[in-house]
Amino acid sequence: MRRGCPKLLKFVLVVAIIALLTKGMSVRRIVWEGCAPISFGTMVAVNERLIGRPIWLVSEKQVRHWLEGELVERIEIRRKFPWTLIIIAEPPDLVGVVPEGAQGYVVDERGRRWRKVPLSVTCLPFLMLPSDVPVQKCMAAVKRVLELCCHEGISVRAIWLSRFGEAAVYLPEGCWLRLGNPTALKLKLQLGKLLHRNRLVPSNAVVDLSVPKVISLWEIESEQRR
Repeated sequence: MRRGCPKLLKFVLVVAIIALLTKGMSVRRIVWEGCAPISFGTMVAVNERLIGRPIWLVSEKQVRHWLEGELVERIEIRRKFPWTLIIIAEPPDLVGVVPEGAQGYVVDERGRRWRKVPLSVTCLPFLMLPSDVPVQKCMAAVKRVLELCCHEGISVRAIWLSRFGEAAVYLPEGCWLRLGNPTALKLKLQLGKLLHRNRLVPSNAVVDLSVPKVISLWEIESEQRR
């Protein structure tokens, strides 16, 4: 009997520890952080699933599954013992909307589709891409145009892209800047910006900047040096 007592005590001790950890270290408080636009209803549903679970058994994969359909790309779980769970949810890098009728798919910089939204409620630029080219293959050109426009302080409402890589941007004021191929793209945008700033571009117009006369700029510069 005496030899069996230590084993019994160890068994009771293990059971007590497990019971303590299960009851005493279960999730009681959940803190949401990050910039992902998660709906309130989804957050409430996830909270209800997590409350009372052992805090060390909650996984990122599990939470990501429950957040399916939300604009969430990265999930990080942090634990603040004994019972606080911190969920950090970050959104994808959204680039624009590919229109399909009155709605469109929100896509990120990799060309992945996320959610279908009405075109009237989004502030993202519309992406008018060639139908015979995968969206993923168009994103490098789209991203380059958007980055240059952002650098030049040009607001863009839509981007048109041909299957050959030619681009055009639609400004909120209601005019198109046709940029053509990627050659001297920054120069073309700067020229379009100057024309627009000096009110030389009327509404509902198309400004063709696909072949800017770069040589004339060099001639002016050479004359000024003389």
